[in-house]
Amino acid sequence: MRSHVRVVLLFLAVALAYAGLGLLPGRTFAPLDLPLDAGAWKPDPTQRIRVSNTLLGDVVVQFVAWDREITHLLARGELPWTNRWAGDGGPLFANPQTALFSPFTWPRLLFGLKGWALTAILKLLAAALCAYWFARELDVPREQALVCGFVYATAGYTIVWLLYPITNVFALLAGLAAAALRLMKTPSIRNALLVLVFAALCTAGGHPESLFIGAIGIWIFLSWEAERRREFGGLSAIIPSTVGAFLGFAILAVQLAPFLTILGDSYAGELRPRLPHPFRIWGVVSQVLPGVLGTPLRGELDLTALPVAENFNLRAGGFIGAIVLLAIVLAWRQLAPALRRGLVIGSVALVLSWYPPGLWSVLRHVPVLRVLTLEYGVLLFVLFGAMAGGPAIAFAATRRRRKIGAALAIVGLLAVITGVFPLLPGAHATLTRVARGGIEQLRARGHLQQAPAVYEARLAYYLDAAGLTTVRRLAIPGACWLVAGLALALPLRRRAALLTLAAAGELLSFGIGFNPAVRMDAIPPEPPVVTALKQLDPARQSLIAEHFEVFPANLATLYQVRDVISYDALTTKARVAQLLPAGYDPLLHTFNPMLAPDETRALASLGVRYVLSRVDVPNARRVAGPPAPAVGIYELENAPPVPLPANHHPTGLYAGIVISLIALFLSAVWLHLFTLEAPTMQQFESRAS
Repeated sequence: MRSHVRVVLLFLAVALAYAGLGLLPGRTFAPLDLPLDAGAWKPDPTQRIRVSNTLLGDVVVQFVAWDREITHLLARGELPWTNRWAGDGGPLFANPQTALFSPFTWPRLLFGLKGWALTAILKLLAAALCAYWFARELDVPREQALVCGFVYATAGYTIVWLLYPITNVFALLAGLAAAALRLMKTPSIRNALLVLVFAALCTAGGHPESLFIGAIGIWIFLSWEAERRREFGGLSAIIPSTVGAFLGFAILAVQLAPFLTILGDSYAGELRPRLPHPFRIWGVVSQVLPGVLGTPLRGELDLTALPVAENFNLRAGGFIGAIVLLAIVLAWRQLAPALRRGLVIGSVALVLSWYPPGLWSVLRHVPVLRVLTLEYGVLLFVLFGAMAGGPAIAFAATRRRRKIGAALAIVGLLAVITGVFPLLPGAHATLTRVARGGIEQLRARGHLQQAPAVYEARLAYYLDAAGLTTVRRLAIPGACWLVAGLALALPLRRRAALLTLAAAGELLSFGIGFNPAVRMDAIPPEPPVVTALKQLDPARQSLIAEHFEVFPANLATLYQVRDVISYDALTTKARVAQLLPAGYDPLLHTFNPMLAPDETRALASLGVRYVLSRVDVPNARRVAGPPAPAVGIYELENAPPVPLPANHHPTGLYAGIVISLIALFLSAVWLHLFTLEAPTMQQFESRAS
């Protein structure tokens, strides 16, 4: 019992290191300072306001906005069926990303902005404990299992998606795997109930893609285990776990059925197969050095604008630490067969997530796979890589490895020197020339749109950010590599402990601070144009339209004004067909920054009376806002009033309720079977006689 308490306290300390600042007075873990850089809050379009993490925009415009509307509806005694402020009525209950049935969502709904830190802490703690449990079920020794739990909770996939529904699922996937494996070993009502509960909780998490990929990978692993291990007696051993998981998934049909009904008519099914997916070379590099192109954090440089680059979350999601990766390679032959089998599955998923040349040209024509985001496949590599991480470090430390250790130490030393170079006084002139040349190349290629003088004014910030970025993303990991290399190369008695500390340091330096705790006084107030909108349309009978750099879609939900766009993946084909003539971009969920006359007429026909814009809008007059280039409100002609959408329950709800009730009944019957004793041979003989 005491050992379990120590494990919980250790992982709780790790969770607090990442999210504890969000619990302090005057702080929130929700990145609500992000709108400060939107046009509605700043008069000068060339001004750049540095916010906490530019890549967390969806947290603000989707999850915070949905939470706010859900709590408003519940406070009024209504169930949260529909977001009346988004488009023609955005789905709330039927949208799995609202995750209404997930315990990770409840702190946010109960405690508002303070609940975000609690949610993050609970996710990190659950991820670590579930991974520790799965490792123990795989017969990993306790001390090594602690490392497995740490790697899983601090890996790239957990940290970059910490505030998203993705980790509602991912934090518990290891628990589902552990419960299923335990049921295979020991069929019992308790273990069967664990499979049911974890399957239901993963489904409630609100990210069907992560659940689909994770469940497929786990069941391939369990099938492989059942086939290879004699004590399981073949593939029939996975039947109880499969039945339990299926029933657990079906219990959430009350939400899944409405979601699948909407999904079948959503535009995403048409859009996703058309998207290009080139080979993700930066995803490969980021397995070792995730900060190679910088990060979206304030004070650091972000080179995502480079051609063929991608956002930090996607390219760093598969990171488990270069030291852990090296340890797995070194210890491959010594790892248990089950761990190697898991790594094979994870490695295949990792390679597929990079979109090797020719892969997407085939998969885009395959049902289901054509709408799947393969980048999420890295979760299987993180899952099985974390399970192997603890044993791999222990095995790698069993003997000296002079050549490999020396090479790693040299690489680490070079990384440290390179990382601190921008901070040296003599490096400033050289870096200035390089920065100016890079800016000019990006402008020539069309990746930077502002005038040269704007970037020249920002150059000092870029140089300071470059220094901080190289120190944190190159020098500090390099120092960890240096320590690990020395631990491998030198005749040390505590080689395993030193190697573990170096691996932990690399992961901590990667993830701590990626999700910043924002000061409450940094949250922007309601912008003047929104205040003016409410005065112009107090009954909320008109819609607004805008470019996302002016006022991102779904921010309207936060301020209770009506946007013609619903920023989610479930917009219907019919609605997109209405929006396209108005200059709508379904990929970015926005309109053209400079609207044509035909586009404004199309907007007016949809009930858009007001457009937020920095430039003049055809067929409209400016009715509010400061002079251009500040954002003003333009009123379109002949826009009919649009009543607020009704808060109706979604299609498929009743069918989902019936399926959920049937699943609950069958679950009770299935659990009861585990209480029945199997008849013995003597009982059969006595009955026969």
